[in-house]
Amino acid sequence: MKKNTLSFDVHWYRRVFHTFAACFLIYYMLPDVEWVNIIKIWLPISIVTFAILLELLRVKGKINSDHFFGLRMYEKNRIGSYLYFGIAVFILLIFFPQKIAIPCILCGCFADPLIGEIRNHFGKIQLYLAGFLICMIFFVVAWYKADLWVGIFMSIVGATGAVMGEVKKFSWLDDDFMIQIIPAVMLIVLWMILVKTGIVDFSFIEQPVIYPLNIPW
Repeated sequence: MKKNTLSFDVHWYRRVFHTFAACFLIYYMLPDVEWVNIIKIWLPISIVTFAILLELLRVKGKINSDHFFGLRMYEKNRIGSYLYFGIAVFILLIFFPQKIAIPCILCGCFADPLIGEIRNHFGKIQLYLAGFLICMIFFVVAWYKADLWVGIFMSIVGATGAVMGEVKKFSWLDDDFMIQIIPAVMLIVLWMILVKTGIVDFSFIEQPVIYPLNIPW
């Protein structure tokens, strides 16, 4: 009984951890001033670097895995999912425009745990359909200012990529990384193709979804 209770706690701890990560989007609300912009680059780099070093020490046995609450059994001897998740968020925040980064991060935060719950109770068809619809919502909201066909097209591609990243399992690469990065790469490549053919204007994708706070200093 005690074992079942512990498993339940860990299960929901991981779910809550996923959703809480949506707070990272506050990054875009930080004021657009020089010293803050420097922090916006170096603080994420420092956090990710520290997490990587911590994980390497844990995997090599220098730090006991028991100190890392929430790890699954298969993560005892490999890099933890939380690091894959964090690296994906870091890549998206630093290197991708908001219209791609924001919905991809939200897919990792909300769609991933919801798909996990659906997987535990329903079949593959329900899993794929529900996952696609959940992810589609995030992309539609991020692309609502685009021309209708562009917004729908990009949202379909993004949602498809997110579901692909979640349902396809690799022993060496976690789905917490894939559900965010696969749609991001698909969308940026597709956007560059559309720009190259003259169908869309590149500048549109640079328009923010979340604006920085205007704080007088």
